Amino acid sequence: MPVISETDLKKQIKDKAFSSVYAIYGSEQMYVKNYTEKLVEAVAGKNPSDFNFHTFKGEVNLDELAAAIQIAPFMSEYNCVLLEDVFFDMMTESELKRLKDICAIKSEGTVLIISMPSALPKSRVSAFDSIVKNVAKTGSVCVFEKLDQNRLERYVAKWANQNGKLISRVNASKLISCAGTDLTRLKNEVDKICAYSSGEEVTLEDINKLATVNLESRIFDLSDAVIQGNGDRAYNVLDLLFYQKEEPISMLYTLSSAYINAYRMRVAAECGIDKNTVAKDFGYAKNRVFTLERAARATAGVSTEALRQSVNILLDADLKFKSVRVNPRLYMEQLIAQLLLTAKEGRR
Repeated sequence: MPVISETDLKKQIKDKAFSSVYAIYGSEQMYVKNYTEKLVEAVAGKNPSDFNFHTFKGEVNLDELAAAIQIAPFMSEYNCVLLEDVFFDMMTESELKRLKDICAIKSEGTVLIISMPSALPKSRVSAFDSIVKNVAKTGSVCVFEKLDQNRLERYVAKWANQNGKLISRVNASKLISCAGTDLTRLKNEVDKICAYSSGEEVTLEDINKLATVNLESRIFDLSDAVIQGNGDRAYNVLDLLFYQKEEPISMLYTLSSAYINAYRMRVAAECGIDKNTVAKDFGYAKNRVFTLERAARATAGVSTEALRQSVNILLDADLKFKSVRVNPRLYMEQLIAQLLLTAKEGRR
């Protein structure tokens, strides 16, 4: 089977028409976790026995895995084998080849589920991709990507309602901009705000007072302050990021992304190209197009040359962080000073 949709997976679970092997993963990890649990329950039952349910996590013993797959169901219709958050990027080529051979085994009554609910490989991504392609040949692959803005807003409204509260679409959008698009984090924020807000409806004041602002939003505040030449605000945000123990390399990555988004939009606008074309050409997910618009608005008063210089400064910083031992706090302060100066000189 090829890649299947959420609807297809729901139908397979409802009809108990299972593939012999599944790969379930994606950036929307709440969905990955929830559907993995639903699939396991459908295959193995609510209270599976050790005879018919076998789990492997992290570093997998391939001999034990091969043996588990070939176990015949005992007093049950199916034998369920779950591989969860496996360290694919730590496997040797021979181990990957053997795992692919094991995944291709069709043992009567056995359903193998490969799920990544907590992590995706960050190094040797090709190793994981090769496993997914192998699964697609004989089984089902279901990928859960981040939801678009409309669906996120509906989820926020639904969770608020479950807490006995109402929330307007405008305020739901504001909460998403603060907390980010990760469903698990977003639900926690909704539950927290609903628990502490006193009225029947979640207000903007509740969100401003209680919402935890995610890294991306903080970095946008930082880049916005830099571009506007507001040094005091920029360094206050930087202080807060270090106080929250954010990793400097994550700050640099997100800050660089904001500037690259702005530069792409500027060059595209000068060439008469719209944002949708930019998003398609550079592989932006549908729910990430707003980052292009936001970056373009924030940098409207800065020259193209200043944006180009800023991107080069950030690229040099990335190389330095990865190749030279530096004092992270001091280096980030110096980097912000360089960007502030460049924005000031490039004001148009």
